[in-house]
Amino acid sequence: MAIWDIFKGKRETQKESNVVLGQLQLGNQVIIGRNKDQPSQQLLYVTTASNTTAGRVVDMSALTRNATIMSCVGIKARSISQCGIRVMAQMPDGSFVDATTDPAVGKRDQAKAKQVLNLLMNPNNFQNSYQFWYQWMMWLDLAGETFTVLWREKQKDATATPIEMYNLDATLVTVRLSDTRYPQYVLSSPSYGFSKDQPLEYYQVMHVQEASWQGSSGFNKAILATELVALDSDIDIYANFIMQNGAKPSGVFYTDQVIPDGKFKEIAARIKETWNAMTGSRNTDPSKAGQGMLLDQGMKYEPIKMLTLQDADAAALKDQTMKRICALFGVPPQMLGVTEGKFNNTQTLLDEFYKTTMYPTVINLEQSLKQSLFKGYPNLCVRFDTKDFLKGAALDQMNFAVQGVKNGIITPNEARTYMNMSTIEGADKLTVDGGNLDTMPGQSPQDTGGGGGGQSRKMNIGAT
Repeated sequence: MAIWDIFKGKRETQKESNVVLGQLQLGNQVIIGRNKDQPSQQLLYVTTASNTTAGRVVDMSALTRNATIMSCVGIKARSISQCGIRVMAQMPDGSFVDATTDPAVGKRDQAKAKQVLNLLMNPNNFQNSYQFWYQWMMWLDLAGETFTVLWREKQKDATATPIEMYNLDATLVTVRLSDTRYPQYVLSSPSYGFSKDQPLEYYQVMHVQEASWQGSSGFNKAILATELVALDSDIDIYANFIMQNGAKPSGVFYTDQVIPDGKFKEIAARIKETWNAMTGSRNTDPSKAGQGMLLDQGMKYEPIKMLTLQDADAAALKDQTMKRICALFGVPPQMLGVTEGKFNNTQTLLDEFYKTTMYPTVINLEQSLKQSLFKGYPNLCVRFDTKDFLKGAALDQMNFAVQGVKNGIITPNEARTYMNMSTIEGADKLTVDGGNLDTMPGQSPQDTGGGGGGQSRKMNIGAT
């Protein structure tokens, strides 16, 4: 019996819907089954637009023009792009070693590791590694998912190591299921030599979703939070309009008296004529300094002050909106200079950012790379070296190295490598020093926890 026959009964009755949370487009959805002889495919692209209740359209273009969003995306993109990349091999005892240099790694695995590492460090002829991963992270944040083409010399060989890889425009790609229920990636516009008439197979694309949703889609969080994003943009537009136009003097004529309609029109015409004569004459000084108008019927003139952000309390609203967008992207507002935080120092701030936001993203990417590049090599994996994120100041690094060596966790040479120093002879053995294991005071993130410099005083008191 053919594989497709297994699903024949399901196909005839299956009904799926992508209408949820009031959105008609949440991502790549696949519907199978309207014709038993030919599977019907409903191809819905990654969410590219949504409307606010006020009628504003929020799409990819709007996201890339929003300063708060692009600041958050830029911070995350720079963070992952600066990571070192290594291919690791898992040993029988569970430890991991560098698969490209360690002599314990077999020749087959070592050759594969070198090929993959070369691909990751030199992804294509247009981008270096930093540029490639920066672009990849931007697509993940802005679109909710990324599609990376893995270009092989023999495109039909799923086990061959790719020689190049490219990030596709995520708004042009949709996913459909083949008869055997493997994903195929269809382009709505030609890109890198592929078109909608030439679907990409599952092994030709590394598809990564940040927040997986139904079907094969990933949440586009910025567009689904359309009201929040639109509000942030509208405040900027409002502020610019005020700054451009608010300096022009304006005012109103008014009266407390009841004036018949006919009389009102007569007064209005006379005021208009007098105003034009006063301000529009070409025969005298255009400034007309010191001149005035005679108002009758109890009319008064009241100037209108220029609107400011403070008058509308838009400054506080802008601040709140930016904080909420930062929370949406997992970026502490302090990193954007939006507000003063409760972190005691910069290192603690970075610790929280990398642990809660960047580390899950790195794990997602590492697992996707293993799935796409190491079929048949179960012991090999990719590691993004994130320890540089958390090194901190020089004294923080020294504290880590000293404590690691004294407690027998790392060797002196491993500590020197961590400090970017050359190794020395005879320093490759673990040692345990039972002496004083106190950290050097002053710079460790925990030294200032809760009280800043006051903690140093507490530590000195405890030592006396």
